[in-house]
Amino acid sequence: MKVLKSWGAAGQVVLSLDADDPRDLESEEPVFIEFDGLPVPFYFESVEPKGGRFIVKFEDVDSLEEAEELVGRTVTLSDEEEEEEDSLIGLQVRDARSRRIIGEIVDFNDYSGNVTITVDTENGEVLLPLHEDLIVGIHDDVITLGIPDGLL
Repeated sequence: MKVLKSWGAAGQVVLSLDADDPRDLESEEPVFIEFDGLPVPFYFESVEPKGGRFIVKFEDVDSLEEAEELVGRTVTLSDEEEEEEDSLIGLQVRDARSRRIIGEIVDFNDYSGNVTITVDTENGEVLLPLHEDLIVGIHDDVITLGIPDGLL
């Protein structure tokens, strides 16, 4: 979904529907709009169908100016970081250099854009950076990482 434009002076916006189920807009769960690379939760105050689109009022968006800040932004129904976190926990981690399994991912953290994973190894838990440049591959519940020297 996307915020297409502001609507009125009380903070409403027009949302495109895309392929999402309109019943999802009736949920009490938040939707997420990204600001500065971080998903920010927004709760619906009201949702009104309008010709294949929706006129939406978010809680705490109470003016035309605040609504204008949302225009053009993508709205997601779930926090994609949580989905990414869930998909990584439980994967085995292989060191690309030694080709051996070093442990299992037990936690996922995002420290202001610095994503890390906690790996349970035979010597205890190790915090490793997780960046696309370090990922060699993912196959059959194993993620292969190019682990920088000195981290293991």
